[in-house]
Amino acid sequence: MNRIITQSAIGLIIAGAMASCGESNSSEGTPSAVAVFDDMPVIAERVELSSGGSVIVAHPEKSDDVRILKLSDLTDDVRIVRLEKSDEALIGAGQSWITGDRIVIYSNGVVKQFDFDGKYLGEIGGKGNGPGEYTIAPYDIYVDSKAGRIYMVSYNADKVMSYDSDGTFIENIPLAQKMPKGCIRVDTEKKSITAVAMCFEGTDADKQVWTQDFEGNILSSVSKPWLKVPMDFSNEVMSNIGGHADGFSYSLFRWEPAPDSVYEYDGTALNPVFTVTKKSGERSHIDKLGSKYVAAVYGDPQQTSENTFVVSPGTPMLVDQESLRGGYCNILVDCIGELIWENGWCMSKSPDYFVMNSSPGSISSWIESSIKKHGITGDALKKLQDFQATLDEDDNNIVIFARWK
Repeated sequence: MNRIITQSAIGLIIAGAMASCGESNSSEGTPSAVAVFDDMPVIAERVELSSGGSVIVAHPEKSDDVRILKLSDLTDDVRIVRLEKSDEALIGAGQSWITGDRIVIYSNGVVKQFDFDGKYLGEIGGKGNGPGEYTIAPYDIYVDSKAGRIYMVSYNADKVMSYDSDGTFIENIPLAQKMPKGCIRVDTEKKSITAVAMCFEGTDADKQVWTQDFEGNILSSVSKPWLKVPMDFSNEVMSNIGGHADGFSYSLFRWEPAPDSVYEYDGTALNPVFTVTKKSGERSHIDKLGSKYVAAVYGDPQQTSENTFVVSPGTPMLVDQESLRGGYCNILVDCIGELIWENGWCMSKSPDYFVMNSSPGSISSWIESSIKKHGITGDALKKLQDFQATLDEDDNNIVIFARWK
């Protein structure tokens, strides 16, 4: 028997509704969208909504032992990019985007861009308070390769900053609604912007998704009051809008724990498509990675300074959207060798991609610790040592990225 629940305020009530409803749909025998999930247990159910459609509900307690999955089984077109090592190209740790035909990295207060071969293409804008400049990290960057344009939004943005392909500032485009945090997709030819935003409680900003023209006029919008969050920049919004004109995802990380869902925009509405049952008080990051959903529970906040708290992610759980199979997973970065990434690998400014940006020294240390921790020998040891021999601590960072299947 199908289970039916109402969609009213579903982001707030769905987790509780799952515990009280009856039988669930079965996905036994349904092929997985990604073959590696075929021997994993079914850990989710598909629940029918009274308004139409369905939502996948994952149950972490149904997962078995943590699986180690190969990056090559979960992604397509894995690339290892050694960034140009000229003085002006050097970067440190920072946020990374894979957008259009560019690798864009914010590091040491500036945004730098590279092509997929690692060639340095220059800075985008610059640090400061002038036109096209920024004082803190941009929240999102979108490259329209066809038009030769780069677009950037900051925290608490009221405008989109536009640049040409070499990073020279062109103009500011007014946003129809101020967004504390948000992501964008821009159609330069049609002069339209589609934006997703995190909306604060107690403010007039109430649209989670909208499309506007370059003059700031709204063409369409979606507003969901229950998706507003307390006025705290510890909250986050995630979306794969950069890679999707429609059918893109929308989800929140809430600092104050609350049940929530991954939503999908169908061109007119935000529809819940995935959620996970969790214990009271748990913070979780839920998102969509290709044809898979991911959920990672975070630990209690740890104070690191007078005004700073951090939370550490637990082992992420993956769910195949077709077979509903999955479980807790570590990623084996097999393009390098027997290197296991235990947590944090699901966090990306470009959710359509696995992205790792690391210095040669950090990768070398990771190789050394993995060899000792896992007792790696034989051909696996040789593969790691051969890669390690190519690393020079004076080189620029290495970016590994691949599109999620």
